[in-house]
Amino acid sequence: MIYQDRPIGQKAAKERLKRKQEKDKVGEVTITNLLQQFKDTLVEIEDQKKQDRKIMLEQQAMMIQQSQEKQELDRIEKEEQIMIMDISNLDPISTAYFQNRKLEIMQKRGFNF
Repeated sequence: MIYQDRPIGQKAAKERLKRKQEKDKVGEVTITNLLQQFKDTLVEIEDQKKQDRKIMLEQQAMMIQQSQEKQELDRIEKEEQIMIMDISNLDPISTAYFQNRKLEIMQKRGFNF
């Protein structure tokens, strides 16, 4: 017959306590590992965000540069149209305006009169 109300012996109590502590240690290690993995993941995410921001800023800078180059080409094209314009058939006011614009363009390009 086995007595169920009998108290646990010293050896059995120590064994139970030892098993419980080992389980707790395994749990601590698992939690510590999970926390470390979480921290590593957060660091990786932050690094990726920084790289994405850098790429985005480089792309924006490239777009701005392309826009400025396009504006410069448009300006040069308009100036060229003014320079080749035939002003002999225009009224005196328009003729004076386009002559002045041609002089401004020439001075901007380094020709001094």
